[in-house]
Amino acid sequence: MINLDSRLKQCAEFVSNNGCAVDVGTDHAYLASYLILSGKCKRVVACDLRKSPLENAKRHICDEGLEDRIQTVLSDGLDNISSDGVTDIIIAGMGGELIAEIISKTEWIKKQKVNLILQPMTKAHDLRKYLFQNGFSIKCEKAVKSEKFIYSVINAEYSDNYKNHEDYEIYSGGLDFQRELDREYLQIQSERLINAGKGMLKSEKKSANIIREGNEKIRLGKIISDKLNNVGKD
Repeated sequence: MINLDSRLKQCAEFVSNNGCAVDVGTDHAYLASYLILSGKCKRVVACDLRKSPLENAKRHICDEGLEDRIQTVLSDGLDNISSDGVTDIIIAGMGGELIAEIISKTEWIKKQKVNLILQPMTKAHDLRKYLFQNGFSIKCEKAVKSEKFIYSVINAEYSDNYKNHEDYEIYSGGLDFQRELDREYLQIQSERLINAGKGMLKSEKKSANIIREGNEKIRLGKIISDKLNNVGKD
């Protein structure tokens, strides 16, 4: 069986069983191959924006003997991907803003209520903000550690019943304030917000907007910190 790093392993765990998954930015198609070999999917579409990674993916797929179950497609995001039978979409290893842009250009994700597995490398808060503002619900979210860094893997789906979110939740999402690794991730987010806010307030050329934004970051950071400190005290 193919060994995946913790990020991709968590992505695989969020995939629904026995459907068709699209692996966006597949690189060497390790995740795509794993999904077939583990029995999680019957079919996978592995796509990439560039020809060179897609050629690498094709070679790996052939080595595994999976040409009949993994289709490779040259595609900018999901632009060239057919919606036919797609149950899951995995977008991992990209910035949160880019992931949001890819989703926003693909209307059939909403119509088919596709199971989304999203792993932003940066700006996860921008991705969560997009999801919340566009009718998606976060079904589950887990922090994972890869080498020295902690990332978040988001499992989301479009929902007809839009639910308002608390303002701090664009930084905490569906993470569990009691789970150890989630707490570590949340503590980092809290510290970053507070430090960024304090830095803005120390600026010599701060405007009223900068003061407002700085205070808001500190407020949100403290909300997350307080929630972390209060776990188990209720």
